[in-house]
Amino acid sequence: MRFPALCLSYGGAFVAAYIAVIVFAGAPLLAAEFALGARSKSLFPLKQICPYGGAVGGLSAINSAAMCACYGAVIAVLAMRSCIFYSQVNYGLTADMPQITPFIAALVFIALAFFACRNARTRARVARAAVIFQAALFAVLAARGLMYSNCAKVLAEAFALNAFLLISPQVWLAAVGQALLSLSLAAGVMPAFAAEMPRSLSPVRAAAIVCGANLGGGLLAAVATITLAGGAGCLDGLGGSALQNALSLYPAALSAAFSNAHICGLFGSIFYISLTLTAFVSALSLVRPAYLWACRARISARTAAFMLCAALFAVCLPFCLGAPVGAADKICCEVVAPIAAAGEISCFAFHLLTARRKGAKIEVWKILNS
Repeated sequence: MRFPALCLSYGGAFVAAYIAVIVFAGAPLLAAEFALGARSKSLFPLKQICPYGGAVGGLSAINSAAMCACYGAVIAVLAMRSCIFYSQVNYGLTADMPQITPFIAALVFIALAFFACRNARTRARVARAAVIFQAALFAVLAARGLMYSNCAKVLAEAFALNAFLLISPQVWLAAVGQALLSLSLAAGVMPAFAAEMPRSLSPVRAAAIVCGANLGGGLLAAVATITLAGGAGCLDGLGGSALQNALSLYPAALSAAFSNAHICGLFGSIFYISLTLTAFVSALSLVRPAYLWACRARISARTAAFMLCAALFAVCLPFCLGAPVGAADKICCEVVAPIAAAGEISCFAFHLLTARRKGAKIEVWKILNS
């Protein structure tokens, strides 16, 4: 929901900048995280290659857990909207039911605790279902948006390349921020995930697959969102807040796209179910580093998962009761995450610079491709 807004704000310059960031920074850093996680069983593997790597890893894990707490409120709101959207469109039910948001958030964190201590195969099935469900839904929405007579004009304007914007720091900061967010870089997630990857899958290939899917999914969502909003005449409502786009823009766009209220309500509910499932999978990955840390205590894995999620629910509760979740999310994603990413890159640079022997440098490349 954020990617289409950035495309509309900066046009083809953002897409070009994002591709450059993915190719020259995102994919290499992701491959390095995969390689490091696959070769190390340490909770903070950066500590093994750099003196201050443990601090960087700890900051990443704390920020990841904080983002998960923010996601709890977002998931609760999306889940509530998925349940009531059909009745809202067809029977005028109110769109806001804040009194039950904390209750839904509590259920979300119970589900997170349950899946956090499941095996990798179970969590992979949930993630796979989310990806397939969302890709299919946005493909259908994109097909509907492309039926509008003005779709070509809207897309041409949205993706027009203004070369002067490529020298704007804002475009590059937006591209870097989106890459860190959507690839979960410097969040402690990918090294933890790499420990469970099949040994036959090389880190470089895994990074290429993830980055390719990430870019393709973002462009698909952009085409669907921009054409639907353009056809409905509400492109001006597409802003930088992902949650605001989901809750305000899409109801108007879907109402215009599907004139039948029952079909509109059905597609809207499916849309919010898809976003709920995707956000849940994101939260499940974000909680992973903190969960592994909690498992080091002398308690069972299940107890560690439920105690951690109870603590995250306590942090999430103020957001459920009206605290600005957007501000907290902005701090986590646009302030702390870049600091953690810079620290992580410096750790890898330190490791390469201190590898005095030529064989050691060659070994790094072999590890990435093994």
